[in-house]
This record gives sequence, structure tokens and C-alpha cells, in this order.
Amino acid sequence: MLNSLNTGRPMQDPPQFPGLTGAPFQWLPSGVAFARRQLRPIIGCTALGLVLGVAYLATATPQYTAIATLSIDPSRAHPVGGQQGPSDWQSESAYVESQVVLIQSPATLRGVVKQLHLDHNPMFAPTGTTAMGQAIASVKQFLPGLAENVGGLDPDARAQAMAGATLGKMLEVWRTGTTSVVEVRVRSPDRALSAQLANAVTEAYMAQQLVAISETTHRAGGWLESRIGELRGQAVSADRAVQEYKAKNNIVEVATGAGTGLMNEQQLGELNVQVAAARSRLAARQARFEQARASTVDGITQGMVTDMQPNPVMGALQQQYLDATRREADFSARMGPTHGAVILQHKVVVELQHSIQTELTRQTETYRADLAVAQADLKAIDARLTEQVAASAQTNIERSELRSLQSSADTYRKIYENFLQRFTQAMQDQSYPISDARVAAAALPPIDRSSPRAWITLAATLTLGLALGVMIAVVREALDVTVRTVAQLRQATGLAHLGTVPRLASLAHRINARWRRANRISASRGQIQVPAAFRQAAIDPNSGVAGAVHGVRVAAARQSARGREVRVIGCVSMLQGEGTSTFAANLAFGLAADGQRTALVDWNTNEPWLTSVLAPGPRVGIQHLATREATLTEIAMEDPETGLRFIGQSIGGSPHMRPGLAQVRSMLTELRDRCDVVVLDLPPLRAGGAAVLLSEVVDGFVLVAKWGSTPQPLLAEALSRTADVDALFLGVVLTQCDTPRMQLYLGDSTPPQVARAQTAMAM
Repeated sequence: MLNSLNTGRPMQDPPQFPGLTGAPFQWLPSGVAFARRQLRPIIGCTALGLVLGVAYLATATPQYTAIATLSIDPSRAHPVGGQQGPSDWQSESAYVESQVVLIQSPATLRGVVKQLHLDHNPMFAPTGTTAMGQAIASVKQFLPGLAENVGGLDPDARAQAMAGATLGKMLEVWRTGTTSVVEVRVRSPDRALSAQLANAVTEAYMAQQLVAISETTHRAGGWLESRIGELRGQAVSADRAVQEYKAKNNIVEVATGAGTGLMNEQQLGELNVQVAAARSRLAARQARFEQARASTVDGITQGMVTDMQPNPVMGALQQQYLDATRREADFSARMGPTHGAVILQHKVVVELQHSIQTELTRQTETYRADLAVAQADLKAIDARLTEQVAASAQTNIERSELRSLQSSADTYRKIYENFLQRFTQAMQDQSYPISDARVAAAALPPIDRSSPRAWITLAATLTLGLALGVMIAVVREALDVTVRTVAQLRQATGLAHLGTVPRLASLAHRINARWRRANRISASRGQIQVPAAFRQAAIDPNSGVAGAVHGVRVAAARQSARGREVRVIGCVSMLQGEGTSTFAANLAFGLAADGQRTALVDWNTNEPWLTSVLAPGPRVGIQHLATREATLTEIAMEDPETGLRFIGQSIGGSPHMRPGLAQVRSMLTELRDRCDVVVLDLPPLRAGGAAVLLSEVVDGFVLVAKWGSTPQPLLAEALSRTADVDALFLGVVLTQCDTPRMQLYLGDSTPPQVARAQTAMAM
């Protein structure tokens, strides 16, 4: 019996290592596992993207891009003089950006359309309309704001507008970095046409710029010409007012070495110079006169007075006096002071002294006369200076008004000269207009196509396909609430994991006509024909289903050790088709193979699959046994190899009857007396409340969940239905597991070998 099994400590989860949770790149295994789990949608979408990329390359029309290069330099010098455009780099950058916009303007596009007659080219202005175009136009008529109002538009104008719009879609204008170089790119299916359109755009832009410059210059010249006439009259009137004011107030200007000045100012300056000179002369003559008046004969003769005006008479007398005094001294020394020669010579010295005195008096009078003349001259000049100062003061008073008139005249003259210079420059620009842009490189027919690029297209489609595949994989992963790992199973149910049954071909059972015929023959003899799928736990002890059966036995033995004998085991699932019947059959045949008296009861009234496989055809069954319309010997079918008794559903015969709880309890009591273990294949919990109602007579339930099919919320709901009854769940079994894919989930996806090892350790 089940309670004879050895019990030990409960199964434990694999050891956890918290120190590893913070390891670097811990996300990498999860990411690799996710990619491997969702490899099919990722590879499928990537392959789809590759196929779409190849199909696009095979069907797309090749496009060719021709490039014409323009150099826009607003600061370069004009050939006839002057410099145009902004001077700082910010203004130049804004100017170049403005020209980039003007190149793409409708005016430039209309110029190209007129130059190349694109309005007659079907590529730019199609004459016919396709069925799709007509359908779109019809839809637009009923949508507000999208209908085309072309009722009063000229057909030629409409064709030109359509051609310009088409050309605008082909045109791209790029500025190279922050430089003044602009690239004009035109893309079309024709190489030569692309180059022709690019060159035509540059020519139309430059022609438009020249026309704009010429018109602007012409308008500016006309305005300047009229303004110059007004300014000329104002300048002449202002200058005439200045001259009339000067004539009225006797203000005369003369040329000087320093420029032009007033005559009275010049005279005042000259008088200042004359006064200074007269005062200098007066001082000199005053000094001479005083010196001459204070001079004596001894001073003259002895050379003590040296600043006397040069006088040849005085010089001769002075020399004679010196010679006479020397001879007198000589004679006196040789002959004595009383000698006649000495006395005679003394008389000569006295006479010379008298002559010098006479000459000194005469010279003093001369100096007096010069002094009087200098004084008179200074007085006359001072009088003239006083008169001139008074005249200058009056002139300065009058010059305040003159300065105002002169300032006005000078202002009008400068404005006139400035406008005259601008007018002359405008006339030169008008006669020689030049554009700020020049063609640095004309467009040539391109050799290689610009689109579609094979590698870029394939890379883009592969990337998009990969992104779509990853997105689908993420969505699938996010929306997948089914049981994928043992950890999820434990979290959803809170029950012990009894085992994992892999998805194997040996567990698949196909019912065909041959099987039905052979099975009917066995059923008529009271025997059952058991497929290998039901004996897998007994045939292969190392299989996953054998491990799950062993887990049930261990759980039942553990409960028996605790004082609660488990002899009636009910296998139940949440949904139909989750492998409950197959596992119940393996559990029953496995226990029977171990020598225990085992009964397998098909209580799945909704879909009696075990009955259809083991006991097909009309017959009495479990309902007849419960209602005492048949005995156990009459309805039970025995397996000759293991001695297992199978009790199926009542099919045909007497009318179907639903037994009561007391009848079911009585029937199970009889089965418990005759068998060691009773295995019930119960209907799904969502199909009805049979499992809940049988909780009083079932010792333990085994919950069966299908890997990748049973939703986790439904498992929680299934257990919540049994919360109010004393239902014992031995654990949960995960069936139909895809073992290779199950290993890709990094949760507690315990493989069958590990599960068996853990079970062996628990025993």
C-alpha cells in the first residue's frame, strides 16, 4: 500500500546563491534564453523582411541622383567696385540658408518648368488618371479639406503647378556644413534627365537672382535720382544763405597757411605779433638809453660799458685815449711828472676825455630819440589792437548764427554727396549685374543608382524584420500566462511539484478502426487491451511519467505517515485535454505493477476518454454500480498482466442515472475494501463541480497542468473553488512538457532527471 513507502524530509528547492544575483552581465543568460525561446517568430520575421527586401529590389524602379554644386559668397568684391552682402559670419550663414530656401521656392521651380517645358512631359504632368487615382479623387471629394477645387483654374496653369510639385519632390538642396557651398540634387529614373534638371535649377535660380538684383537696383536708382534733385536744391539754398549772411555782416574769409579763416582774425593775430615786437624794441631801447645815461668817461675808457651801440667815432676816441694814457705813463716813468713832454701828453689825454664825453652825450640823446619813437609806435599798435579786438568780438557774436547756417549747409552737402555716390554705384550695378552665386561644378549624368541601394535596403528590411520579430516575441512573452516553469507552477498553486511528464511520442495514443475492433473483442471477454501509453510508468522506470508517479506515491506516503491514509486518489485538471486521463492510467498501472490491488475509475462524465479506449461499446459502468443496478464483478474489467480493475462509464443499456453522494460514498467504500488504491479520473474543474463534491470521499487530489497550455490564473481559481472544503492536494504534476524548450526558461524548470534525484534524496 501507499503508506508502506518510506518517508523522509520533504523535497527542497535547489540551493540559492544570493551572491550571484549581483554578478555583472546577469541579464545575458536571460536574454539568450529569451531569444532561443522565441527563435521561430524572430527568424520568421527576419526571413520575411529579407524576402520583402529582395522583392522590393526586384520590382522597384532605380533612381539616379545628379548633383550640381553652387558657391554662394555674398562678401566677394564686385567687379566694378564696392562690396556687397553681410560682413559677419552669422549674417552670412543666415543669408546662405535663405538662398537654400529660395532655390526650392515655387518661383525657381516654375522657371525650370517653363525652360524645359515640363508641363508637357507625362512624367511631371500626367494627362491620364489611373483607376486608383480616380478612386482616391472620388474619396477626397467627400472629405472636408481634401477636395481639390480646380474649377476655375486654367489647364496650362494646372499642368505647370503639377509639374512644379513633381519637380519639388525630386529636388533636394543641402548646405555642406557651415560653408557657403550648396548642393542641388535631383533624383529621377533617367540619368540624363537628372543632370539636366539639376543644371536647369541652378540656372533658373541664378537668373532669378539677377532679375531681382536688376529690378531692385533700378527702383533704388529712380528713388535716388529724385532724392538727389531735392538734396541738391537744399544744399544750394543753405550755401547761399551762408554767403548772404557773410556779405551782410562783412565777414570775409581768407586763405592762410593753416587753412581758411576770417580776415579780422588774421589781422588780430598780426597785431598781436606787432605788439609783442614793439614792446620788445621799447624795452631794448629803454635799456640802452638808461645805460648810456648812466655811463661815464672812465667807464667808457676802461671798457666797463660793453652794451653800447657800435660807434666808430667812439671806438676811435677810445683807442686814442688808451694810447695817450699809455704814453703819458711811459713818459712820466722815464722823465718824471714835471717834464714838459709829460705835461703836454697830459693835456692830450684831457682833450681826449672831453671829446669822449661830448660823443657820449650825443649818443645818449640819440638813444632818447629812439626811445620816444618806440613808445609812440607801441601806443599806435595798442590802439589798433584795441579796435581790432572790439571788431573781433562783434564778429564772434555774429558768427554764432553763421556757424548754424554753415553746419546746415555742410550737412546738406554731405548728404547730397553720399546720395550721389550711391546713385553712381547703383547705375554701375545696373549696367553690370552680377549674382552672389556661381556654379562650382555642373551636374553630370550619374553612373551608379542612388536608390534603391541593395545593401542598405536589405539591411533595413532585415533590421525591421528582426525588430518586428523581437516585438512579437516580447508581446508573446508578455501575454503568455501559461505554466512554463516549475517555479511558476508552485507560485500559481502553492502545491508541491510531484513530477514533470515530458511530451513523448510513446505517450500519444491513436484510436483507429483496427484498435477499436481488437478492443471490442477483448471487452467482450471481460478483459481490457491497454495501450503502451498507459503502461509507460511500468515499462520505463526512468521516464518522466514514472518519476511523477513516484512523486505521488511519496506524497501519499508522507500524508499516511502524518496519520491521514490516502487510498482514494483523484486526478483532476483545470481544462479538458491536459493529460489527466493518461496520467491517471499510468498512476494506476504503475501502482498495480508494484503488486498493489488497484482500481482505475473513469469518473469523467463529460468526456469518458478512458472508457472509449479501454472498454469501447455499449456496456454498464460506474453509474450502475453506484445505483446498485450492477455489481463490481459485472462492470469491472481486469488487466491480466497487472490485475488492475478498470471501471468505465455507463454507455447504452438502462437510462443514464446520476448517483447521489451517499451512493458514491458507499460505492467507494466497497472499492476501498476490495482494493488497496483507487485512482479516479475526474472531470475538469471548470466543467463542473464533481471534483469539489467528491472532496469528502477522495483522500487526496493530484492536480494536473499542461505545460504551455494551462493559464496560471485558472490554476489559482481551481484551488480557490476547493478552499471551502477539506480537500487534500498531494501536489501538482506538469504534463506534456517540451523539455528542450523548458530548459530555456531560467526559472525552476527542473528536468526529469533532477526531479528523480531530488525524490530519491527525499526518501
